[in-house]
Amino acid sequence: MCALLSDRTYDFIVVHPGPNLNMIVGANGTGKSSIVCAICLGLAGKTSLLGRGDKVGIYVKNGCSKGYIEIELYKIGGNVVIKREIIRETNQSHWMLNGKQCNQKTVEEEVKALRIQVSNLCQFLPQEKVGEFAKMSKIELLEATEKSVGPPEMYEYHCELKNFRIKERELENALKEKDSFLEKAKQRHERNKYDVNRYYEKKRHLDVIELLEKKKPWVEYETTRKELEAVKKEREEAKKRLSVLKQAQAPLIRKIQLIEDQLKPTDAQIKVKVPHTTIDPHDYFIIGIKQALRLKEEEEKEHQKRISNTKRIIDGLKADLSKVGDQPDVAEQISSINAELRRIQEDRAKLDDKADLRREKDNLNAQNLKDMDNTIHVKEDKLRSRHKDTYTAVQWLRQNKHLFKGNVYEPMMLVVRDNQNLRVNSICAPEASFAKQPSSRHIESLRRFGFFSYLREMFDAPEEVMSYLCQQYKVHDVPVGDNRTKTMIKTVIEEPYIRILYTTDERYTVKKSLYSNKVSTSNSAVQPSQYLIINVDAEEKRQLEQQLEVRDSRQTLSAASLLDFFYELDHHENKLLVEKKRLSELKGKRRQLEQKIRTKEDSLKQMEQNVIDMKKVEEDTKKKVDAVHSQKVAIVTALMAQMKVRIIITVPLKWVNQCFDVFLEVKQTFLKCVYGLSLQAFTKLPDTPDEIDAMLNEERSKADCFTGLNENVVSEYNKREQEIKHLEKEQEERVTALNTYRQNISQAKERWLNPLKQLVEQINEKFSEFFRSMQCAGEVDLHSDNEEEYDKFGIRIRVKFHRSTHLHELTAHHQSGGERSVSTMLYLMALQELNRCPFRVVDEINQGMDPINERRVFDIVVSTACKKTTSQYFFITPKLLQNLKYDEKMTVLCVHNGIHMLTSNQWDTKAFIQRRLNFTFF
Repeated sequence: MCALLSDRTYDFIVVHPGPNLNMIVGANGTGKSSIVCAICLGLAGKTSLLGRGDKVGIYVKNGCSKGYIEIELYKIGGNVVIKREIIRETNQSHWMLNGKQCNQKTVEEEVKALRIQVSNLCQFLPQEKVGEFAKMSKIELLEATEKSVGPPEMYEYHCELKNFRIKERELENALKEKDSFLEKAKQRHERNKYDVNRYYEKKRHLDVIELLEKKKPWVEYETTRKELEAVKKEREEAKKRLSVLKQAQAPLIRKIQLIEDQLKPTDAQIKVKVPHTTIDPHDYFIIGIKQALRLKEEEEKEHQKRISNTKRIIDGLKADLSKVGDQPDVAEQISSINAELRRIQEDRAKLDDKADLRREKDNLNAQNLKDMDNTIHVKEDKLRSRHKDTYTAVQWLRQNKHLFKGNVYEPMMLVVRDNQNLRVNSICAPEASFAKQPSSRHIESLRRFGFFSYLREMFDAPEEVMSYLCQQYKVHDVPVGDNRTKTMIKTVIEEPYIRILYTTDERYTVKKSLYSNKVSTSNSAVQPSQYLIINVDAEEKRQLEQQLEVRDSRQTLSAASLLDFFYELDHHENKLLVEKKRLSELKGKRRQLEQKIRTKEDSLKQMEQNVIDMKKVEEDTKKKVDAVHSQKVAIVTALMAQMKVRIIITVPLKWVNQCFDVFLEVKQTFLKCVYGLSLQAFTKLPDTPDEIDAMLNEERSKADCFTGLNENVVSEYNKREQEIKHLEKEQEERVTALNTYRQNISQAKERWLNPLKQLVEQINEKFSEFFRSMQCAGEVDLHSDNEEEYDKFGIRIRVKFHRSTHLHELTAHHQSGGERSVSTMLYLMALQELNRCPFRVVDEINQGMDPINERRVFDIVVSTACKKTTSQYFFITPKLLQNLKYDEKMTVLCVHNGIHMLTSNQWDTKAFIQRRLNFTFF
């Protein structure tokens, strides 16, 4: 690849890179990154990839109305030349492909066909994006790696699998939804089955009632007929006797005639007319009795529900009380604490009466001053051994303090003469004091993250020194946290206004990009203190403590001892007050729980006493219904008896005799034609009116128990049964389709996953080898919590830079900036040998590395990128270490800039080298 550039730095430049490793070297600001920008924009990359602005026009040099980029790409069968002209004012671009005008989409398709991906951080890593590589998630890193070094179909298979999985979830969810719907339908169907059975049972009772009502007239007829037969027989016998008597006693004939005349209809015919409506009120009365029973049942059900809820509340309160009850009786403890508090007050009063406290304090101050002098001597010795110039400046300052008007503090604020040639930094304190400037946020608002103090509160200093530290380093706004802060660091750095923070062993710095507004984080270990902690001679300290012990008979305390004792009293008093408050709250809580339990138990007892005896209510209801039925039977019996009398009285015997025979003949035909009944169904029913009436009453009572049922229950049941069969068939088809779909997914998974595992293993092999060569450890693996979730697959990078630590995942927060740069570079080099893309670009990735790691990484880059099988590589850096190992296949491109620069056609590298060889040293 070669490029012809006209950008924001140069009027015109031609770059001819080599086929292997291209080392682009130049000081900051000379235009190295302009080459990177030209490659990105010339290959249809977006401006957001560069992180320097969203308008393409800003990449045109100031004072110029337009600029252009021309890139020639190697391609078998003929190179590809892409030219882009950028109009500064309108931010528009004109494209040409192999000398022909085209649109941007055509260029993008050509670039994609050559497997060039400037949006892939694994292939194109500009300066502003170096920090974002470590921020890539495992999923993003996998996709970038697939696109960069995987076969063309690998990423397509991955996308296909993710779409397959989405469709599979939809099928699974649809299947679960239909299963749930089918199960609910079956449950409803099962419940309706009970109603259907009840409906058919009621119908059986109604059918029996119908038969009974139809047989009842025939039974009455049969009874009357039998009585009539008996009367007829008696009449025949009487007629025989009458004939004999007539012959023997003629006078008696007239008497018989007289008797027959008397057998005409009488008033008895009127007396048997009993209205049938006398039975109906009893039926309504039975309905009212049963309705009252149901109301009682519902009332008792609600009553039992309230009892259950009350018992559950009591159990919960007792459980809470048992937890409180494990504590001993707090009244005695509170009394003991009160006594201890009174004793503390008495001790404090005694201490206040010590008249010699001031003298002891003065003596103690003198002794402390001596100790401080000893400490200063120790510090001065350390300062003299490590920073001789600073120590000399301190000595000079002490001898010349009269030359200064204000306070000068050692060793932070020193003013020395230039003629002494001492290399010492000096600063001036701000005129207005910042020492007591309030923090931007109260520390309490940050305690949820483990922060317990700001840095200013963790040390003492003179007001001028503290003022300077607050103004310059914002120590009043630097929070200090514990191990909990470290575990929550990802959440903490997202908090606004936090730019610097400390944990137990690390310092974190949060920066915001001026271009992209993205946040980057760097961290470093907190080194042990070298100057602020000075060890004091232990023997000397012990002798001093012995001198300060109480010696007189009145047990006079030294000022230090008194202050310590005061502090102990205050500390002990605070602990007692806190414990007293806790015990008081515990005592109050126990009393409240006990009161609540007593109240609920009284309520429960009252409710249990008011329980309705449903068994007795049901027995009373049955008795009432039976009584009504008995009344109905009595009425019907009386009615039937009167009807029999009416028939006997009103129907002449001769008429009954004539029609009876005809009635018997048509009886069977009438039953079949009119009622559709067989004589056999009738024969199974009782044969006496009393038995029929009793059975009618019983069947009607049973049928009345089945309320709210009609033929719709059966039709709905049959309809739902057909629906369930249809749903079951559809579910079988869905299960079959899902299983078939899963088989297709399994085949697609094998096409994707097996080559991917081999690819990751190759990357891991090279990555681990690179780390071992640096006496460190690193691993790359394919990570997934669930192999069926293809959108959750990712590449995990784990590294270890110190022997005393373990492998940790590479993140934007755990490793230092230099460690992240090393890990990023070695991962890219592990991809380099797989040779799936035509070129790679890495811009200033070695900036945060220490010299040792930078040298090791450079050796790996050279040895890897200069192999015959590898692709073209661009490595941009502002500086190089001395005595590095180079390779003949490397191409070094030096970038210069300035007012005395030669034009490109005047630059003669061979002439410069020859001139250097001809130069004679004296």
